[in-house]
Amino acid sequence: MRILVGVLVLSLVGCTATKPPTPKADAVPHVGDDWFVWRGQTLGITADQARARDAKLPDGTDGTAPPDGTLDANTQMEAAILWSQECARCHGQEGDAPEVAEGQAQPRSWGGMAAMGFLMGGDKMRAGIYTTIDQGKGTMAGWGDALSREQMWALVAHIESF
Repeated sequence: MRILVGVLVLSLVGCTATKPPTPKADAVPHVGDDWFVWRGQTLGITADQARARDAKLPDGTDGTAPPDGTLDANTQMEAAILWSQECARCHGQEGDAPEVAEGQAQPRSWGGMAAMGFLMGGDKMRAGIYTTIDQGKGTMAGWGDALSREQMWALVAHIESF
């Protein structure tokens, strides 16, 4: 019975997982104030309204994630650009971290079973990954000073898509 449930869950995960968007090679992510100006333009609001909207998103501390529909195609592409330009250096383009030299810390791989972990861990897992992106962990630096909450949640969703 357990095997049947496991196969059913893996089938379901495989059917619902969507491939992350592929950014253009020359795409550059928006960071800091540029993000809020750009995001405001994509939503038809001011940069200050975009900041206020961003501040209302969860910060990962209480184990909740933003409600469905918060992230749109623009934020999904932004996450793909961020991943490609920054995160993939250590975690690999497809979430499979490259091998490192002996004595160096091995970055976390996300390929393969990421969707299963998200399915089982739910919003608490998402919030934990958000917190790691925000504050850093081990040898990974935190990105909270450079990225908005929405960008970090978009990265969580991008990781989940592997």
